[in-house]
Amino acid sequence: MASTITRMTIAEWKAEAVRRFGEDPMRWAFVCPSCGHVATVQDWMDAGATESAVAFSCVGRWIAADDAKTFKREGGPCNYAGGGLFKLNPVIVTYDGGEHEVFDFAPPPTQGASE
Repeated sequence: MASTITRMTIAEWKAEAVRRFGEDPMRWAFVCPSCGHVATVQDWMDAGATESAVAFSCVGRWIAADDAKTFKREGGPCNYAGGGLFKLNPVIVTYDGGEHEVFDFAPPPTQGASE
């Protein structure tokens, strides 16, 4: 199965996050490529995840999610880890000569949605 990889610089990635979700990084949201679960940075922090887990491994890894949901593309959260054998993370963010594979952004909230 072929997948599309998007490459972005860290500046481009941050600009896109701000465009979609605003300046507060805790509100930035990402889609797990394994189960489709959408989580915000705040969700990872609330689950006790490390900063490096955000948009890299499903938030379900930090809340003992059912592993049966891994790779199902729906019904998460799951136990997917971006650094494992199956690397599904579709975005490569480049910075200072390095790169980090991360989840895609979730769609931005709809205009006029109540908070």
